[in-house]
Amino acid sequence: MTGDYAALLARPDVDAVLLATPPSRHHAMALAALRAGKHVWVEKPLALTAADGRELVAAARAADRVLFVDETFLYDPLVREMKRLIDAGALGGLLHLSFERLGMGRIKRDSNVWWNSAPHDVSILLHLVPQPVVHARLHEHCHLQPGIADMVVGDLELEGGISAHIYLSWLDPEKTARVTVVGRERMLAYEGRFQKRALTLYEYALDRGAGDAGSVIPVARFEGRPIEVPAAAEPLELAAAHFVECVCTGTEPLSSGARSLRVVEVLEAAERGATRGGTAG
Repeated sequence: MTGDYAALLARPDVDAVLLATPPSRHHAMALAALRAGKHVWVEKPLALTAADGRELVAAARAADRVLFVDETFLYDPLVREMKRLIDAGALGGLLHLSFERLGMGRIKRDSNVWWNSAPHDVSILLHLVPQPVVHARLHEHCHLQPGIADMVVGDLELEGGISAHIYLSWLDPEKTARVTVVGRERMLAYEGRFQKRALTLYEYALDRGAGDAGSVIPVARFEGRPIEVPAAAEPLELAAAHFVECVCTGTEPLSSGARSLRVVEVLEAAERGATRGGTAG
């Protein structure tokens, strides 16, 4: 046990460090570790600016070390099944993805809900739909602390016209981590709370030819069925095993710094043009 980070990094028997610190400290601590020749696991987000993220990625490459970002949900077998179904065309052409991450508590003083919660959702979005984000709009609400958003609504448009909606709140009576993927033929609904993880596939059909004179397009069919995925370890355990494997083999992680840099770039671009409101005073 030591409270001296520099002394820890100087130890030859330490090969890797895990950084579970506030986001504001990720860049400096990860950079010091990489320059000391250590592999690094850092909690999301990789950094609070794209420039800092790029510096970390460059440092990892220069040191030939693994830079791993804890985007835990990417290691959930249910998210992997979502990815498989989407890539196989099971939903038809993609139209829209919706993300909700809500609950009470874990209200931070040094960074807002966008930088604390959206990394999960943006990482899932870019994993499921790897097209570039071409437009981003964000509205932040600061109700608890001046200048620190506790509720946000984000709208993203990806290349090809796919839309995404992200709603985050630190003030909600029910805790949820929900993703909905809408295709032209089917939909997927994922609940990511670790004790209640579930994936449901919905079949639907619209009767566009019926009632041409009416104001409503009838829904001819709508039914859901749960997708059963064989039991596996918790996503965090799978992520840890992947980190160790990448350190031992030199393989690039699924949530490498280079890949996670895209997440930081989207977060930064959206916040750069954000509009703000709220009642904190």
